[in-house]
Amino acid sequence: MTRLGLVVLSATLGTGLLGCSGNGASPKDPLTFVPLDNTVSGWTVDQAHNKSPGERAMSATTDTGVGSLIDGGYENYFVEPNIPKRFLWQNYVNSTLPAAPPPDGATVKLYIFEMSSADQAKGIYTGILEKPAWAAAPWEATTPTLGAESRIQDTNTQWWVNFHQGVFYVEVLLGPSFGPEPDFTPANADTKAEAVRFAQAVAGQI
Repeated sequence: MTRLGLVVLSATLGTGLLGCSGNGASPKDPLTFVPLDNTVSGWTVDQAHNKSPGERAMSATTDTGVGSLIDGGYENYFVEPNIPKRFLWQNYVNSTLPAAPPPDGATVKLYIFEMSSADQAKGIYTGILEKPAWAAAPWEATTPTLGAESRIQDTNTQWWVNFHQGVFYVEVLLGPSFGPEPDFTPANADTKAEAVRFAQAVAGQI
């Protein structure tokens, strides 16, 4: 399982727990940020790897709920004082992405964390800044900038984008298809651009 840049949740989707928009205006439901089939051209929801088939996103509101969705690896996202109120997760596939190595195609994991404040969203973003030992390259700023701050990293197995805007912290992880190796080519500029394009589509809704 991927390192979840890391974490997710379980529980049911409610009508409460709405966050604020990036400019502090009317509340927004983070569920509306989650793309549907071809909202981002070429990408469709991967129902085969969805623990909540038919739902717009898998969701959780507690650390144990997140852990049950992602099978562990959630601890870095539940460190005081930055405790998520709600987590959303959806998987996507693109079977025709020509830049991906054989077999053609790629996958995306989208994680959205709703926090209690913009400071907490920035706190999670800042807390993950240190380059992990397993990463292939250091963080670099995305072009264009997404949300308030954004960056991307080649982890040696996927492109990992994260950004924060208002009370939301978001991760997009673009990795290989589910076919046989070779399944990810580090430093591939085309798949990097695709990861940023997907993240930009999400950021534009917040």
